[in-house]
Amino acid sequence: MKENLSYKILVYFILTIFAGIFLLPMLWTFFASLKHPGMVLETRWLPCKIRDTVEIDGKSYHFNIVDKKESSFIVRLEETGEQLELPKNQVEKFAPTLVNYKEALTILPFGRFFLNSLFVSLSIVFGQLIICSLGAYAFARLDFPGRDKVFFIYLATLMIPGQLLTIPLYLILREFGMIDSYYGVILPGLFSAYGTFLLRQFFKTIPRDLEDAARIDGSSTFGIYWRIILPLSKPALATLGIFIFVSAWNDFFWPFIVLSDNSKMTLTVGLARFNDLFLADWGKLMAGSMISLIPVLIVYVIFQRYINRGIALTGLKE
Repeated sequence: MKENLSYKILVYFILTIFAGIFLLPMLWTFFASLKHPGMVLETRWLPCKIRDTVEIDGKSYHFNIVDKKESSFIVRLEETGEQLELPKNQVEKFAPTLVNYKEALTILPFGRFFLNSLFVSLSIVFGQLIICSLGAYAFARLDFPGRDKVFFIYLATLMIPGQLLTIPLYLILREFGMIDSYYGVILPGLFSAYGTFLLRQFFKTIPRDLEDAARIDGSSTFGIYWRIILPLSKPALATLGIFIFVSAWNDFFWPFIVLSDNSKMTLTVGLARFNDLFLADWGKLMAGSMISLIPVLIVYVIFQRYINRGIALTGLKE
C-alpha cells in the first residue's frame, strides 16, 4: 500500500513538473501582455512601472535613474542633486495595464480577423467530420474488393510532408480561381487520413449486432451510418473535432500563402501584421495571442468529458 502511494506521488510530481514546463511560455505571454509598452522584453516576469518620486524622511523627491544594478538602482534626486542607491521595491511598483489589449483590439480589424478564423475553423471542423466519418464507415463496415489495400494506400499519404504539396495545391487552386478566398483556405483542410483512421478504429468497436438489427428493420446503409454509427460515436467525433479545431485555428502557413486581402485574413495571419506595422510590437502581439487562446479553451472545457472518453475508447479492438 505504501509502495503504491509512493509510486503515485512520484508520478504526479513528475507530471506536475512537466505541466509547469509547458505552462511557462503561456504564463510569460500573459504577464508580457500586461506590461507597459517598451518594457515587454525586460527580464522581470511581473509587469512593473518605474516610480516618479520617492519618499525620504517624510518628504517626496523626484528622481532620475543613473545606473541599474542587480537588486537596486542608483538615482539622482532632482531637488538636491544627491545620488542614492535605492532597492528595487522603492523604484519599481507592480502595475499591470490593459493598454496592449485595447490597442490590439482597435488598431487592426481584430474583430474581423477573429470572425474569419472562427468561420474557417468551424467550416473545416464540420466538413472534415462529415468526410472522415463517411470514409471511416466505408473502411470499417462495408465489404468491397481491395478495401484493406486502399486503406493502406490512404494511410500512406500521412508519410508525405505537407510542405511538399504546397506548390501543386496552390497551382490547382489558382486554376480554379480560389486564391485569396475562403474556399482556398477551407477546401484543402477537409480531407484527413488521420481523421479517417481515428474514426475507423472507433467504428470497429461498435457491435455489428446493432447494424444487423437495423438491416432487418429495413434500414439502408446510409440510415445505419446516420442513425446508429454517428450517435454512438460522439466521444470519437468530439475528440477529432477538438484536434481539427485547434489545428485549423492555429494554422498560419497555408492562410498566409493563400490570403492577401485584409478583410479575409485569419487571426494568426492578422497578428503577424503587428510585426510589419509596428516593428515587432511584442506587447500587442502577446495580447492578441492571449485573446486567440480563448476559443480553444472554451471548446476544450465544453467537450472535455467527450475527449477523455474518446481517447480511452478509440484504442479498443473489436
